[in-house]
Amino acid sequence: MSVTAAADLVPRLQEAFAGYLGLEPAEVDPDRPVEELGLDSLTAAQLALDIEERLGVSLFLNDLTGRETLAGLAAAVLAEDRS
Repeated sequence: MSVTAAADLVPRLQEAFAGYLGLEPAEVDPDRPVEELGLDSLTAAQLALDIEERLGVSLFLNDLTGRETLAGLAAAVLAEDRS
C-alpha cells in the first residue's frame, strides 16, 4: 500500500465513507465510532469492497459496523500491513 501513516489513510477513508453517506469528507468525524455513522449492513459491505478496490485496504464487515473509529481502522490497517 502506498499510504505510510494513519494520517494519510484517514482522509482517504473519510472520502470513501462520505460518498456512501451523502456527506462531505470533512463531515465524517474520524474519531466517531463507525457504527454511529449510519451505514446499514448492505452499504457497509459495498463500502468495504469499494475501499479495497480504491485503496488496496481490506476491511472486514464488522470493522465497518462496530465501535472502531476511522482513525482506529487506519492505524490497525497500517499495523497489519507492516506485519
